[in-house]
Amino acid sequence: MRMTVMRAALTAALSFLTLPAFSQTKLPKSETYKDIIEKAYNLSLQRDRTQALNILSAAIQRETRPQAVAELKKTVSEVSNIFFSDKSQQLYETGVSLRKADVNQALDKVSEAARIEPDNFPIVIEMARLMIAKGDCKAGLETVRKQLLVVPFDEDLKLTQAQALACLTKWSEYQKVYDTVAVKKSPLQKYWYALEVQKFLDLNNPLKTQESLALLKKADEKFPEFFYWQWKVAHSQKRMNTEQAQKYVMTCKNISANQYRQYMIDPMLCRRVLEVEGELKGMNGTTE
Repeated sequence: MRMTVMRAALTAALSFLTLPAFSQTKLPKSETYKDIIEKAYNLSLQRDRTQALNILSAAIQRETRPQAVAELKKTVSEVSNIFFSDKSQQLYETGVSLRKADVNQALDKVSEAARIEPDNFPIVIEMARLMIAKGDCKAGLETVRKQLLVVPFDEDLKLTQAQALACLTKWSEYQKVYDTVAVKKSPLQKYWYALEVQKFLDLNNPLKTQESLALLKKADEKFPEFFYWQWKVAHSQKRMNTEQAQKYVMTCKNISANQYRQYMIDPMLCRRVLEVEGELKGMNGTTE
């Protein structure tokens, strides 16, 4: 639905443009940022997304006025997220619907969509996150880095890169990415805080782990992975926390399609159920 709305919005914007404007007339000596935006829309109408994003990114790097930067970034979002093909969008949506039950099939569908629209951000990001979910974190990292070369400031791309680096436990590289984001103001902060818990737990820093866990709880205490990290932190400290373990398992087993889609930005969403169930069975003295 979100993609359909975005397509309609961009199509409406394009309808006000005339393609010959750039082919038949000379550009002014000094292009304004609005000229760049119009040019990007025209390129999008011709399905040349890569060139449209290139000129927008170059304009953002040169621009110093906040309003101009905001409008240019808004255009980047529209251009990068629009689906040019109904088939690619259908394949993407099918892949998303399959993610919880079958990661391999989901990746097959999204990869097929990527062959049609290789520079479509939702497709690229979903493909990278499916690779991470499968444990092919290096491939996920390489996939998202290609898009970051075009649009280095996009937070969704940065988060996906950070998720792949966390999966690879490359914490020094992860930190460089994290430091470029204003996490406290980010709408994606819960996913960043989950990575911070993972990082500090892996680096054996109990104080910072607890601080990050508290930030994660404040960001969204209903986030299924919050229950997992609560349990994991307690487990690392040799403390029993069966309540959080059971809450994680039950939440993931009963999660609705809408709830799953709400939190699927985390590639590991509800993918650790078997790990937690195994520990619960061990604590109860039962076997498989």
